[in-house]
Amino acid sequence: MHKIELNISVRLNRLAKNYKSIFYLFRIITFTAEWWMYLFYAIVLLIINYKDAVPPIQMGLIAYSIHYPAYYIIKNILKRKRPFESYDYIKYFIKPPDKYSLPSGHASASTITTLIILYFFPNLYLIIAWPALVSISRIVLGLHYISDTMIGFLLGWICFYIAEIIWVILL
Repeated sequence: MHKIELNISVRLNRLAKNYKSIFYLFRIITFTAEWWMYLFYAIVLLIINYKDAVPPIQMGLIAYSIHYPAYYIIKNILKRKRPFESYDYIKYFIKPPDKYSLPSGHASASTITTLIILYFFPNLYLIIAWPALVSISRIVLGLHYISDTMIGFLLGWICFYIAEIIWVILL
């Protein structure tokens, strides 16, 4: 299984090495899931419609207060090296935000935000592609394996659903 995952990671990483347009596209996609962008999204939502912005922001605060401690605990227990640290033929194109690879925080955070958006604004269903694109970008840029992003998705789903339960109880 690891050989298949590594092979896919190498092939995706080569796309960024060989095609500047691919690199820039996935760099932009990764940029949309940087931690501080979620603050920006909340501010934009507040400016657009304060009344409709408050509930998703509240749920987001609950979800992220669960997410970040879980994320750091998992990373620091598993201590999985990033692909570019383990294999010389995988190049990293941006500086990673932390030391370890598993789980992908970009994948988990974009999943949480996507699920919150869909919960409150179901007509924005096209956003469902965002976490997948973010995850692919992390692999293309040499920062994660596929399993890192898949576990990131799972962590994001779990944090969202725990937050949803807490949100419903608090209503």
